[in-house]
This record gives sequence, structure tokens and C-alpha cells, in this order.
Amino acid sequence: MSAAGMTARGARIDWAKACVIGFSVPADAGEVFDVVELALDGRVVATAVANRSVFELAQALTGLPLPSREACAFELRVPSGSLLPSQLSQDSVKLTVRSTRGEIVFEHALQGPQELLQLADGAPLDLLYEVQFRGVRDGALHGVVLDKLGAGRQPTLYWRLNDGPPERLWLESAGDGRAHFFLWDLPVKALSEGRNSLHLTGRDGQPLAVYPIQLGAQAESELQRRVVALEAQVGFLNHLMMSQPSEALPARLALLKSEIVGICSEMLTLQRANFEREALAAVEMGLAARAAPASPAPALGRLGLRLGR
Repeated sequence: MSAAGMTARGARIDWAKACVIGFSVPADAGEVFDVVELALDGRVVATAVANRSVFELAQALTGLPLPSREACAFELRVPSGSLLPSQLSQDSVKLTVRSTRGEIVFEHALQGPQELLQLADGAPLDLLYEVQFRGVRDGALHGVVLDKLGAGRQPTLYWRLNDGPPERLWLESAGDGRAHFFLWDLPVKALSEGRNSLHLTGRDGQPLAVYPIQLGAQAESELQRRVVALEAQVGFLNHLMMSQPSEALPARLALLKSEIVGICSEMLTLQRANFEREALAAVEMGLAARAAPASPAPALGRLGLRLGR
């Protein structure tokens, strides 16, 4: 408490914005601003100057008593590149916000990798959520966003058609909050002739899933659609792995192992389906050739055909 009896510091986690938000008033009246540090298990991963107006963050600070100074608020995020592989396998990680003098502003025990990744700035969305499209019915695209780590919090996602501007994707959670359903009315007038792409992204534009929409031409088969979706997913994972800092690779490899195994299994299933389809086509062609009556071969020159390998 300050000399005036007002709270000098306080903070809370804003899960909707994936950050720690709070305020800290310098103990020395001669100092203009305080400096705060965010630490995970005692290791500092981010710092910030507490110089923002508390009125700018008033909604996020709801429930905390007002400080004795206006320009003393701060916002802190956990950099995803600062996470250690061991922290992603722990049951609990201690999050601490303190001033540079060592005064504790806030403490919280993050439960498991789900809360840690939920709070990390730039955490890969594919590690947190999985999108399952249920197809188009009555002019609307149906689907569900599954919470892979069981955090139980509704994600903030956006949809974007082709290269258009992003718009908020409204979700409806069910049960324990691990499944979030959506229904999106297709803007038929905005669709282009041929192939269109519906992109689902995070707040910062980070891609999560892509759904192809065909207009004008014959719709793709389910097998072709699955191949397109797999190609997009493999390309996304490849970009994700190549763009990560080298120190983050062990953690990413451990968490992406199940995803890669699932993709390989799906590819083998598609390959088997293709082999079965080709084998069936070969058998049908053979039966048709045996059943057809013999006839003289047409002149290739008149048909305009050329032989080649």
C-alpha cells in the first residue's frame, strides 16, 4: 500500500488477449515510471515499462483496485521462443511478475503446457487447436475447433476469403469447452470463378486451416479435397519447422510428433485408396476387352493420334 492508502501494484492474466496485464507505482516518489519483469520458474523472459494509462486498460483491469497514479499500467506477454523443452513437459510452471527492485506484483502457477502455450506470444496454433470441417449445408460451412490440450478456453479466430480482409469467426462452445462449433454463411457474391480458399487464422494472422471452395467447375471429389487439405497442412508444418529458432526445435519436435504420424497415416490411407481404384479400373478394362468383339484397328493417321511412351 502507498502512503495514501492506495494499492501500489497488482496484475491479472487476461486469457482473451493472452497476456499479463496490471500496474505498478514506483515506491520512490522521485521516479517517473516503474520497470517490471516477467519470469518463468525464476528465469526472466520479458520486461516492460509501466507507463501506460490505466484508463486504456480499464476493462482488462476490472476487479483490481485503482492505483494512485494514472500512467503506471503495463502489458506483458511470454515470448514463445523463450520456452524451454522441460517446461512443456512439467505439470506446473510458476509465473511471476516483479519490479526490478524485487517487489512481487503477481504470481500464478500455470497448469501444464496448455496454459503455458495459451499465454505464449506467437505460440503455434496447430499445437493448440485442430479444425474439422463438416462440409457445406444450406449455403453455410459447418465445422468445429477442437482444443487439443484441453485448456477449456474459447480461442479468438478469424476467417478470410482468398486475399480479402479478416473477419471474426464466432464460435459456440459446448460441454467442457474443448469443442467450439461454428457455422459460416458463404458469401456467394464474393466467390471467384474456379477455386477459392477460406482461411482460418489467429489474431496475428497466423494460419490454422484452409478450406477449398470450388465455383463454376465440377466439385472435387472427397479424395481430391483430402489431398488438397493434406498438401496445405504439410506445407504449413514445413514452414513452421523451418522458421523456428534452433533453440526451440526440440520442443517443437516433441509436440509435433503425433501430428506428423497422423499425416503419414492419412497419406498411406490415400495411397491405398488410389491403388485400389487403379487396380479396380485395370480389372474392369480387362473384362471389357475380353467381352468386346474383335474388330479391325482404325487407321491412326485418320484419327490424328501419335504413338509415344
